[in-house]
Amino acid sequence: MTIKKKEAIVTWDCDVPREKLSDVSYAIYLHWEYEMEVKGCGKEIVLILPDDLPTPICVQVAPVLHDKNCPNASEICLNPVYTGRNEMEENIQCITYNISSIKCTWTFAKNLPHETNFSLTLIQDATIIHCQQYAYDMEMRTGYCSFHDLTINYFENVLVMLSKKGSEDHVLKDYFKPADKELFNPPRNLTLTYLEDNVLLSWKPPHTQYDVSESCFIYQMEKNKELTSDVSNPHFINIETKCSVRIRVKGENICGMNENWGQWSEEISCGAPQEVDKTLIIFWIPFLVLSCFLITSTIIISLQYQRISKLFFPRIPQPKIFLDETQDYKTNTRSDPLFHILSTSETEDFITLQENN
Repeated sequence: MTIKKKEAIVTWDCDVPREKLSDVSYAIYLHWEYEMEVKGCGKEIVLILPDDLPTPICVQVAPVLHDKNCPNASEICLNPVYTGRNEMEENIQCITYNISSIKCTWTFAKNLPHETNFSLTLIQDATIIHCQQYAYDMEMRTGYCSFHDLTINYFENVLVMLSKKGSEDHVLKDYFKPADKELFNPPRNLTLTYLEDNVLLSWKPPHTQYDVSESCFIYQMEKNKELTSDVSNPHFINIETKCSVRIRVKGENICGMNENWGQWSEEISCGAPQEVDKTLIIFWIPFLVLSCFLITSTIIISLQYQRISKLFFPRIPQPKIFLDETQDYKTNTRSDPLFHILSTSETEDFITLQENN
């Protein structure tokens, strides 16, 4: 329920099997005074609020089956706050997101003092949690606060109360099941498998804080900006030249889950794989073979450098070393016993001959 000035705008979800929806209508009460009967569900109705209506304002919705009223009814009560002219907190809305977080938003009037602070509290059975992360947008007349890392029962009602700090009189309330208002994360692990004539798209359901059957999820696919609902997992896609696809998910009402669409997954390409030009392969093969040969040859030459250099470039004796060795030989011949027998000229010829050799 949303209260704006003198109107109460009411919507509700139906906990009725789809095959029974045509047999069910809903009776609307304002403070248990009958107002109207509405066929079907998911509609938005507007109730005109009298000036003398007591607060909090309470609306009851009861199912009617085959013209018989159900003895039980769902009820919501809001306490609009009037602290002066144009200073009314109008409504509070909460959503569950990112598996274990709840974010609440409320609106207030333009003339609300800037120094006004609020206190937001979440209650479930004996669990009481005070919100810590407040943010205000005075231009949009909006306040925000988020609860993180919650360990609550998502299928049991929680009460969220908003009040001004220092005052217990002015309170807005939201009473709901966290699973009813969960904004699901995108499906996980999107995978494309290319077959001969088409593409097989598969994924995994989003993480949740609770155990739930995969049949409780409904998927929607956007392919090339065109939407397709009730997509099965896995799903076959026709091969096209250009193709992009993304997936989002919502819950089944019969499973007690939120029927609003969650966040989109990242967009992935599902176009036909490009064929490799065979002429390019033939063109590059000789270059690859030549490159391999050059690299291999370089490695072998580097490892066998000394052996190859000796083979092709033998060492040339140095003249100075050769003369030194010859001079030593010349000196040693003087001590030989035959030296005295030989004449001086013969000795000189002998030495000359040795030098020439």
